Amino acid sequence: MKPARKLSRIGDYYFARKREEIARMEKDGEKFISLAIGNPDLPPPPEVVDELTARLGDPGAHRYQAYSGLPSFKEAIARFYRRHFGVSPDPATAILPLMGSKSGIMWLSLAYLDPGDKVLVPEPGYMAYGSVTILAGGEPVAFELEPARRWQPDLDRLTPLADEAKIMWMNYTNMPTGTPADRGFLKELVSFAKDKDIILAFDNPYSLITDQAASILKFSEDAPVVEFQSMSKNFNMAGWRLGWMAGHPEIIRATAKVQNNAESGIFYPLQKAAEVALDLSDEWFEQINRIYARRKEKVKKLASRFGGTCSTEGGGMFCWIHLPEGMSGERLADEWFYKYRIFIAPGTIFGKKWDNYVRISLTVPDDLYDEALRRLDTWTS
Repeated sequence: MKPARKLSRIGDYYFARKREEIARMEKDGEKFISLAIGNPDLPPPPEVVDELTARLGDPGAHRYQAYSGLPSFKEAIARFYRRHFGVSPDPATAILPLMGSKSGIMWLSLAYLDPGDKVLVPEPGYMAYGSVTILAGGEPVAFELEPARRWQPDLDRLTPLADEAKIMWMNYTNMPTGTPADRGFLKELVSFAKDKDIILAFDNPYSLITDQAASILKFSEDAPVVEFQSMSKNFNMAGWRLGWMAGHPEIIRATAKVQNNAESGIFYPLQKAAEVALDLSDEWFEQINRIYARRKEKVKKLASRFGGTCSTEGGGMFCWIHLPEGMSGERLADEWFYKYRIFIAPGTIFGKKWDNYVRISLTVPDDLYDEALRRLDTWTS
């Protein structure tokens, strides 16, 4: 009964492990304030919830659904792209609905990786890129996002790595740094992927929680590029597990072949409700961004307690906080966790080099940031 050897190369998901620890500790003490995870506390749009409940009684709603998603859902995704990004992906061939974009990361990896294939993974970055690569039999190869380049990599330095790799993961608006997508750099990325014949997998779940929304599909043409988007962040629908990938039809087709052998279609009412969300006006996103901007100011006050600085530009739902020289993010996170019962994320979970950073989420009610400040100012043990 020995698990596969590859499981020994990945750890338990950091946030799952810490949440279990919080649950144990809360039985005996002060309630935690969790500022580490990007789990939207705001509700989904009310008209979307209304559509979900209204569709529960539709004929056939509770039967198996089409493996590749409802045509009307894919058409709504295409409208979303046209309106916000000026792109027109073909709903029939260039869009694949997903049970959350995280599952799509796995399906793409399984579709293209043979044992030992190399995958370029950014650091700091989403830890799932590396772990999923290992689970699919590939070998993650880390490359650095450079602060001096506005958290973009040096593509010239990546050339020898890309010559040996099959997939390259990129993510803007970036997590954890919040750096927005630079359109000039996106064009360079697409040219790089085409020249190196490497799949560029562009993760874009924060596409409209930013001041500079962009889609790499605007520049992809016939390059081997796919983009992942999610209903979780833009629409506060994280628990619904809905997303999609869009882009090169050949990559979509290969990924769908894996997906339809592993899953049996997305619940019909979820897809119909998502169609309503995708047609929302810009007012919805403007409202969310105002709330996150207000919370970001509160997080800056928290950061000032230890001399940290949070970038003022960008978007997403986090502050990536640079610590004073000599301060360890891991030690700071542990101190806040065990002394103040405040959970923040050390930078090292996004790459071992980044111990001089911590990440704080903007996805808790405003009063909890005030309570965190109170604890820091008044608790002595």
